[in-house]
Amino acid sequence: MKRRLFFLVSFVAFVCASSYVVWGFYAHREINRLAVFTMPSELAGFYKRNQIYVSTHAVDPDKRRYAASLEGPRHYIDMERFGDGTVDALPLEFWEFHDKFTGLYCITQTDSLEVSYDDGKINVGSKSAELKTYDYEKWYQKNIFKSYRYELDTLQAALPQQVRAEFDPCIRFSVFDTMMQHGVLPYHMVDMQRYLTSAFKKGDVKRILQLSAEMGHYIGDATVPLHTTTNYNGQETGQRGIHAFWESRIPELFAEADFDVLVGKASYIVDKPAFFKDLIRTSHERVDSVLLIEADLRRKLPEAEQECYEERLGRIVRVPCTAFTRAYYNRLDGMVEDRFRLAIKSVGSSWYTAWVDAGRPAMEGDLAVTVEAKDTTFTRRDGLNGRGH
Repeated sequence: MKRRLFFLVSFVAFVCASSYVVWGFYAHREINRLAVFTMPSELAGFYKRNQIYVSTHAVDPDKRRYAASLEGPRHYIDMERFGDGTVDALPLEFWEFHDKFTGLYCITQTDSLEVSYDDGKINVGSKSAELKTYDYEKWYQKNIFKSYRYELDTLQAALPQQVRAEFDPCIRFSVFDTMMQHGVLPYHMVDMQRYLTSAFKKGDVKRILQLSAEMGHYIGDATVPLHTTTNYNGQETGQRGIHAFWESRIPELFAEADFDVLVGKASYIVDKPAFFKDLIRTSHERVDSVLLIEADLRRKLPEAEQECYEERLGRIVRVPCTAFTRAYYNRLDGMVEDRFRLAIKSVGSSWYTAWVDAGRPAMEGDLAVTVEAKDTTFTRRDGLNGRGH
């Protein structure tokens, strides 16, 4: 709830032009725009013709997070909450992650019984029964995880046929969600990669562009250190506002003049889960520096030199002073620029990899049509039009 409230307040602040935004809207759009220039010749024309679209729609996931219940956690992961706090502690598959970090309950006519699985046995309340691992995994993915992914509040399912008679019948299942409170970003990027590959295979131009734009957003989030920690806005260390300070204020002031955005051509991603987890790993390794350097500067500089007032869209707003921002940027020793460059190259590599995995379809003729930036509709993978995946 605290995290959702933080993002809601930040989004409202953007709309009202009362603050700089939470990479912010400017940076997300620039990352996608610049990723277009990493495309090989076979894709360059298609993405350049639609550069406005993929840039404009880079912020769609942020706009959607308040309408879709599962959208917010797709933007971050609190690494400290999982195992030893490293990506090595994260299960390989999304459904395994879900099974490990959520509580599942069987709702009967008279009781609510916790369901768990361990060492070849399924446990429902105080009872247990033998069940092969393969059978449990197949049942869990089909009946629990699939329903959960479609954001259904009630999971209508029965226990596996092999053990059903040994337990009281389940009317439905309920998930006690501890996982989504702390984010699923690396797993969602794997899903998005798969969706984008499918769109290329089908030649669905609108979906290719929408997924390309949104994939850029999630990859951009993964390259920001504060998207990988419970202390995402410095609220645990008395540094509230540091999130937007790092990912919005610095790029807005210095990206155009200071950043080297020529990152070369996109590369093929061989191991997608490992690639996306590595983005998270290298971001999380920088969390301490992001926080400690800012705290040190706050101690050393007079408070009057830290926050200033600027006019934005006819309103006077309070933001970190330009000189203070420059001092922070310099002390970070190229970190923000490096992560910005990594985001550009990674987004381009994601697009390129999806195209290659789809069989390198020709992106000319009828397939390479421009979708106007104002056209925001797309078809969900479940056949429903609307916001979210």
